[in-house]
Amino acid sequence: MTYSLLNRVTTKPGQRQRVVDILLESGKLFDDSPACQLYLVAESVDDPNRLWVVDVWTSQEAHTQALKAPEMRPFVEQAMPLLERMPEQIEVRVVGGKGVPG
Repeated sequence: MTYSLLNRVTTKPGQRQRVVDILLESGKLFDDSPACQLYLVAESVDDPNRLWVVDVWTSQEAHTQALKAPEMRPFVEQAMPLLERMPEQIEVRVVGGKGVPG
């Protein structure tokens, strides 16, 4: 069973691109991790300050450990002042679809 999150991120006005850059750069830390099955950053088409981040991991523990990695800290420190509030995390259960590990 996977651990999957939809993350709604609201940036301060004018900061969305900078946060996108931070999220994409920090996501490179997951490139070689078999525990990270999907990491997707998307911009809202109708809100210039909204981003969506989709995470699919092999387990909640793997996700938690990845976020605790010391290499992640500088990215968090850069991004947090650019956000209106803490990201809203919605846990979901992936049931299938293209690109979903079987």
